[in-house]
Amino acid sequence: MNAPTSSQPAAPAPTHAEILAIHQRLDAGDRRMQRIEDSLASNTAATARVESNTAELLDWFASGKGAFKVLEGLGKLAKPLASIVGLGVAVGGMWATFKGFFK
Repeated sequence: MNAPTSSQPAAPAPTHAEILAIHQRLDAGDRRMQRIEDSLASNTAATARVESNTAELLDWFASGKGAFKVLEGLGKLAKPLASIVGLGVAVGGMWATFKGFFK
């Protein structure tokens, strides 16, 4: 950039219309920035609501996970218990058969 010399004319001062146009652009930018800030605030509030709803849902799933662990334990217990009950029924059936046979 060359430094202005005395032989170069000075830039003309901005006219009233130019200053008004600059102020209008600045005002439009202020309105736009306010809309962006309002939109950001509503978006942040919606994100906070989603986060709280999701936290409740995650708590519900965590408790459901615990219930499934209990059911899994009962399922593991059911196999040997079914064998024991089956053996008891078979012994009971044999006992009833022999009791009726020897009468």
